[in-house]
Amino acid sequence: MKDIDELPILDSELTKKLAGKKYDLVQDILALLIKELPNDLTVMNQLYQQKKYRELEQRLHQLHGALCYCGTPRLKTIVAQLESKLKNKTIDDDLTVFFNKLNSETTLLLQHYAAIKKMPLKYKLKRHYVKKLLII
Repeated sequence: MKDIDELPILDSELTKKLAGKKYDLVQDILALLIKELPNDLTVMNQLYQQKKYRELEQRLHQLHGALCYCGTPRLKTIVAQLESKLKNKTIDDDLTVFFNKLNSETTLLLQHYAAIKKMPLKYKLKRHYVKKLLII
């Protein structure tokens, strides 16, 4: 998991590249993801606790698809790894480690996004400042 921790939480340049450098689209994509993440995580936690791994895999697959359009490399990586483990029916102790990492990475992304949204507009417009903040 060390490799995951070296990736940025939110990569603004990657997000812009994925969205064709359309700033409004970038904002819309991220806002929708952030809006849905808390509910998605709650449902996935319930499925995990109930050991409904097939349904959990389906939810992770949907989330992974959504993350392909966002610059969230850490969360995308952990979701892909979890999805793969469930698809291959690798239900072991590592599954708990990966699932805990999913929860912590989701929380980090939500906190990171909230911090960016609270920034004064004049700082958001300064590309070097935002780039530094987004790539943590």
